[in-house]
Amino acid sequence: MPKPPNSNSFSHQLEGPPVFSLGQAVFASLSGRSILATAYLRSAGDRNLGIVYCTNRPSIIVRITLPDLPTPKLEDEDETGSDRKKEEKEKKKEEETTDVECHTLFSDFPARSPRVWFPVGDEDDSKHLRPVAIWVSSAKEPHGSCSRLHALELPNAEELKSSWESTNPESRDQSSLSSGCRTVVDSVWDPPQSVEDGGFPGLYINQLPTNPFLFVYGTLYATCVTIWGCYSDIVAIPIGPGAITDLQAESIIRLPRPGRRRGTTVVTCDGKQGIAAVSSDLTEPNDVFTASIHDPDFASLEWHHITNTASRVRNLTFGLMGKIIDVKERYPTQTIYLGSEADSDRRLITMAHGGPHSVTPLFFSAPLVALALCGYNVSMPNYTGSLGYGQRWVEELLGKIGRLDVDDVMGSAKELVKRGMAREGPGMQLYMGGSHGGFLGAHVIGQYPTFFSAAVLRNPVINVASMISTTDIPDWTDVECGTSYNPAALLLPENYSNLYSMSPIQYVDNVQTPVLLNIGDVDQRVPPSQGKEYYHLLKARGMGDKVEMLWFPENGHPLDKVEAERVCWETAHAWFQKYGKKTAV
Repeated sequence: MPKPPNSNSFSHQLEGPPVFSLGQAVFASLSGRSILATAYLRSAGDRNLGIVYCTNRPSIIVRITLPDLPTPKLEDEDETGSDRKKEEKEKKKEEETTDVECHTLFSDFPARSPRVWFPVGDEDDSKHLRPVAIWVSSAKEPHGSCSRLHALELPNAEELKSSWESTNPESRDQSSLSSGCRTVVDSVWDPPQSVEDGGFPGLYINQLPTNPFLFVYGTLYATCVTIWGCYSDIVAIPIGPGAITDLQAESIIRLPRPGRRRGTTVVTCDGKQGIAAVSSDLTEPNDVFTASIHDPDFASLEWHHITNTASRVRNLTFGLMGKIIDVKERYPTQTIYLGSEADSDRRLITMAHGGPHSVTPLFFSAPLVALALCGYNVSMPNYTGSLGYGQRWVEELLGKIGRLDVDDVMGSAKELVKRGMAREGPGMQLYMGGSHGGFLGAHVIGQYPTFFSAAVLRNPVINVASMISTTDIPDWTDVECGTSYNPAALLLPENYSNLYSMSPIQYVDNVQTPVLLNIGDVDQRVPPSQGKEYYHLLKARGMGDKVEMLWFPENGHPLDKVEAERVCWETAHAWFQKYGKKTAV
């Protein structure tokens, strides 16, 4: 296997096949010759592991220096001749094969999402500062985890001429540059207090905003949207000027929520004091907000509505409520409850997220609001392994899937029953979930065969052991089942037994619950053979019309093509109407 980029200078001709895939490139100098990018590396066995929903892929931050090519000159129209054309052809060929330098800046952890701030020239307190680069990294296992934020002061325009962009190769020493990288915010193992009481759980970031920087009263801040328990909030992190050092949690500013919305999805800044955000809540759709920072501690920040979409649907969502419910004796498990304020005697749909290292935040979801308006209450549990509670609780699930997460999901449903917000009995408890949420669904209807009256599963993991050789994330199967991933390992009988012991297929003989399966025929994450195997096994056990499978051509894991989305939600509602009817008590 070709060696990946290392900390020593090397060049790679663009005409040859690269040993890595570049992405997320940003300019690192105003000249345009220096670029920072994420380099995704191949794993052993020459495999490119699936990257979607996975922040742990082998990746590094690299700096690329483009050659200083001469500016083309306009020639007189009457200059012709074979000699001139030959010279131009040779010159063009020489330019096309010019080497591009590539240097590793950071390779300690899987890294991504570089961003660069340049001092604003007309600001007296910033024009003498150096540019600053930031990026995030994650643990090597599992697929989702607490992030770290890193920063590096870059050379200014004068220093670039004698370092990165020097015409003298001997002047391009990179060792001092790489040693200047600092971890600004480290991974948080376990917050000192619960997230509901304000404990900082760490950063949970897939990608940094395209424009994350604020420069407020002489201090540079990086902003981002991060998961904080069930909330999705904006934080501002001081990263300079001067020496960039590790921060304490109290230095990280949790901004006031735009319009008191608890689910922010987008934040962007102007590099100075302006900020904009897109936020929603369970019963309020996305709106755009803007603000200007007028004090160094952000205390007087006031958001201004730019759009007012929520007012258009308020008459529809009137009477619906959304709240967070703590599941007692199962910390940190919480569930988000969406339903009627007046009628807690409605059918409850439990909808667990996939991943498992993901989260359901307090976002507006039109399909879920539609289900609530159709007469259902909806519970979305964030079980152990979910993001936003500290790295300890992410890793707590490893080796315990099919047990700990199942117990948390069932605990959330029973907690709502105890609180009088749901009822047990025929037709009253329903289940919906996809991917790992489908895995949990197949588990609960197998382990608790009489609790749920109907289930809708999208691309569910059914047999972890048989998925390992067909999925684009084979490491998931090992890591989630409690072992390290080895791309050279064979699936031995004892390994198969371990993976099988955590799979819902072992409970197939117990299933009584009517099941609707939605399967994408080009799903590379959870191959369609998983759902197909489950369908045939249930049919062979006499389920008859109580098991159905919808097959969606040219649809992958999320089933997100327009027609597929429409059909999935309409048929789910029809399935629940058929098997989730109330019966007389």
